[in-house]
Formats: sequence, structure tokens, C-alpha cells
Amino acid sequence: MLAGATEQIAVDARESLAIDDPWDALVAFFERNAERQARDRGLYEALTGRGDDETQARIWPSIISTVTELFTRAQRAGVVRADAAPQDIAAIFAFLGPAFEMSRAVAPGLWRRYLALMLDGLRATDRPPLPAPAPPVEALQTIIRTGKTIMKAGKR
Repeated sequence: MLAGATEQIAVDARESLAIDDPWDALVAFFERNAERQARDRGLYEALTGRGDDETQARIWPSIISTVTELFTRAQRAGVVRADAAPQDIAAIFAFLGPAFEMSRAVAPGLWRRYLALMLDGLRATDRPPLPAPAPPVEALQTIIRTGKTIMKAGKR
């Protein structure tokens, strides 16, 4: 399942690159993937660290490599802040987890509101610099593992 989902992310990135507007392409990529994760709790959990650490270490670098072109193109067009990095998508999708749960409990599609708010933070207009640099790709496994620990602690 995870290998297929990882390949689908690459397909989504390539299809999004076919969209002329760089911002619309990035948004389409996030919306396609978030919608898939909102429908499939198991997929969300596998992608955000509830799978085994070895699998996580293997899949996230390939996911990041597929979305780098989307980020680069949007940054060159001046529509995404220069200090955003492709590896930020791991945290964005992890942060959407509670929004997926809210959508199930409160209103279907509520996660779309929170995705729009997060994506607005990527916009390049009138933004102060981010207070910390993007994590290196090599740190994604640690970030995901930490998020998994925090989520487990919150369910007690």
C-alpha cells in the first residue's frame, strides 16, 4: 500500500507540473494528496509516521525529490516564499491529521479550510523570514518519529 501511495504522490507531482500557473500547480498537488489522505486514514498514518521507521526513512526522500520541481518552479515565479523548502510538506501533511479527524467529526471537507490557511503561509507576498531554516531531508525520519510520539501521548 505504501509503495503505491508513494508512487501516486510522484504521479500527482508530475500531473501538477502540467498546470501552467506555478501556484495553482502547487495547490493542486496538496489538494489531491490531502483529499486522498482524508479519505484513507491508514494512508495518512503510514505517510506520517505510524508505519515502521525503516519504511519512513526510505519513502520520504523519494517524495521530497518528486515535489522539489514544484517548489522550485513556484519559487522562481515568485509565488512561494524563498525560505520554504520541499521537505516542509511532511510537516504540512502531519499537521493536517487533526483537521482530517475534525472533518470526520464536524463537517466533511473542513480539512480544506486548514489546508488553505497553511498554504497561505507558503505565499511569497509580504512575509517576514521564517524564524528557523528548513530541516535537512535527513532529519525527516526524526521529525516524523517525534510527531508519532506526540500523537501517541495525546491519545492516552
